[in-house]
Amino acid sequence: MSNSVKRFKKINTKDKELVQVQNNVEDVLNPIINANIVDGLLLKNVCLTALKANLVKHKLNRPPLGWILVRKRADSRIWDIQDSNINTKTSLVLTCSHDVIVDLWIF
Repeated sequence: MSNSVKRFKKINTKDKELVQVQNNVEDVLNPIINANIVDGLLLKNVCLTALKANLVKHKLNRPPLGWILVRKRADSRIWDIQDSNINTKTSLVLTCSHDVIVDLWIF
């Protein structure tokens, strides 16, 4: 994972009840931790220029599965043009209708 989500660490014990509690906690946490959307990064204050292919370096070290607009500081439509991006492992290409500064969750 590229973010700072930590795995649940079990404690070695002979206490059967504690082992059962740890197993239950692990069963609940693992699906959340393993969700693709959790494996991402928050990029703040990304400046996008209108009607331009804006190259956003994402630092995932893999092609992103998607992105979510977390904050938008002006009225602007934003969309990706990833299908034409030859460097998906390092960047996301976005365009917008008006200049805008955004925060993005890239996963």
